[in-house]
Amino acid sequence: MSSADGDATLIPPPILGTAWGGVQLALTMVAGGRRRFRGQPLIAGALAAGATALGATALGLFRRAGTTFHPQHPDEATALVTDGVYAYTRNPMYVSMLVMLLAGSVASGRLRTLVALPGMVASLQPQLQAEEAALGRLFGDHYVAYRQRVRRWL
Repeated sequence: MSSADGDATLIPPPILGTAWGGVQLALTMVAGGRRRFRGQPLIAGALAAGATALGATALGLFRRAGTTFHPQHPDEATALVTDGVYAYTRNPMYVSMLVMLLAGSVASGRLRTLVALPGMVASLQPQLQAEEAALGRLFGDHYVAYRQRVRRWL
């Protein structure tokens, strides 16, 4: 997919999430490995399960609407999904990736790994701009009203 200005190829968000997870792993190793604390597996597991459920729910709503879920092709969307989790955030799949990175930070026990969250948000900006431009072209005033009603993140 091209960026909003049409001259750069964007990195698919799942690859960005995996890369930032790798950054977390590297930062954990540089710090001397995991730091353990009471309840850590339960907290990390609950966050990871919640992230998985959120992402799967969002994906299921796209499938039910019969529209594309491929971030490289937002211009191929055939429906604007605004119900379910999309009534609370315009980007539940990306929120799920951020929660998964948060789970990785908890599992690591290293505060420095939290850098992956703002890093992921910054990395997603070109993708978000391209998606929002495409949805604006496709759905016009309906998308504008949705944008005004629902926050990008939470």
